[in-house]
Amino acid sequence: MSAREDERPITERVGEPPRLKPGRLKDVRARDLAYRFLAGAATSVAAGLLTLWLGPRVGGVMLAFPAILAASLTLIEEQDDSAEAREDARGATLGGCALAAFAGVAAIALPGLPGSIALLLASVAWAAVAFVGYQLIWR
Repeated sequence: MSAREDERPITERVGEPPRLKPGRLKDVRARDLAYRFLAGAATSVAAGLLTLWLGPRVGGVMLAFPAILAASLTLIEEQDDSAEAREDARGATLGGCALAAFAGVAAIALPGLPGSIALLLASVAWAAVAFVGYQLIWR
C-alpha cells in the first residue's frame, strides 16, 4: 500500500484554507525553481509543436495545461507530504476548470463581440468558476 495511513482521504474537508505566506519565499531552493522552469519550458515547447502540427485550436488548449504542475507536485510531495501535494492538485484542478470556462466563453464571444467585452465576459466566467469552486472545496 503506497498511501500512508495518517493521510486524510481526498473526500475529507481541508482543515486550513490556502493562504499566501510571503515569508516562506526565502525557503525556495534554486534547484526547485529550475525544475519548475524546465517543466514549464517543456510544456510550452510541446504546445508549440502541437500547434504547428495540429493547428492553433489544439495548441491553444494545450497552453491551458498548468505547465509546472507535475514538477511542483513532485517537489511538494518530496518536501512536505502526499497530503500537501494532493491539496495543491485539488487547487490546480479548480484552476484548470476556471481556465476552461474562460476559454469557452472567449471562444463563443470573440467572433461576435468587441474583444474587450468578450475578454471581460470570459474573465467574469473565470472568476465565477474559481470563486464557486473555492467555496465548494475549501469551505
